[in-house]
Order: sequence, then C-alpha cells, then structure tokens
Amino acid sequence: MSVNYRKANLKDIDYIMEIIEDGRAFLKPQNGGQWQDGYPDRNTIINDINNQVFYVILNDNKQIVAVLALTYHEDDYDHLYEGKWLTNLPYIVMHRCAVKKEFRGQGFGKKIFEVFEIEAKKQGYKSLRIDTHENNAPMRAILDKFGFVCCGKAILKPNKDRLVFEKLI
Repeated sequence: MSVNYRKANLKDIDYIMEIIEDGRAFLKPQNGGQWQDGYPDRNTIINDINNQVFYVILNDNKQIVAVLALTYHEDDYDHLYEGKWLTNLPYIVMHRCAVKKEFRGQGFGKKIFEVFEIEAKKQGYKSLRIDTHENNAPMRAILDKFGFVCCGKAILKPNKDRLVFEKLI
C-alpha cells in the first residue's frame, strides 16, 4: 500500500468532518478532554483548507480515510513551561489528524506520519513537532514508535496543557 494523499479542497469538507467526529468519539473515553469542546470545528477545517495546510489520505479506492493539518509554526510552542526542544531549527507541526473508524488498524495511522515526513522533506524542514494530551495513550505510543521524543509541556490556548514532541529528520 503506497501513500496516496493530496491537499484537501472544500468539496471534501463533509467527509473530513465525519473523520473528525470519529476522532472525537475515539478520544472521549480517554477522559482527557482532547477534542471534546467542539474543537476542531468546521470553520477551523475550512480555514486550514483555504490556507492549503490540510491533507487527505486516500485508500486504493480513492476514498478519504485519514486527515491531517501541517502548519509551520505554533506560537504556543515558543515557551515550554517544562522541558526544552531538541533544536531551534524551523519546524513543521502536525495537528488535527484522525483516521476514519472503519479504516483503523489498517496502517493509515502510519500513513499519516509518512505524509508528515514526506511534506517536511519536500519543504526543507528537518524538525517535526506535535503535541497531544497526556491521557492520549494511543497517540503517545505512535509517537514513540515513530521516533518522536517527549520534550516537555506547553500550554495551548485557551489554557490546554499538552505534552510536546519533536523528531529530527
């Protein structure tokens, strides 16, 4: 299975929001509150699409099965209140990633991280960063598997405590 992906367009929004809602439901039992306050909402995703930072991953049948946003700076990462980054290099950040529930366990989570690295290399970044809630054990396991290092904690607006990770490529 190769990585088949593209930038999202506004025609994809309903499919994307289904995947976001699947992600929200998946996170709910973990008691961390991540994505439980309505974020990310439709307007956030539309803004990502309009800014050309939102990607969709397709299966062999051209169905959208996973999504992610890649941004190029996170103001909330400027000051960690615990720990420190591995480097001060310019970096790319992954946010708002999810796999449609019926495609979980089929390798699409891995494809999300492959797209993250492919786009970082294409755009000349050597540092990849991401954050997650401390209770998001599945994401923490994936980050460990793909070589991300926990660098400490940041507070994301509005007042959301998150673990932050970095990987150098």
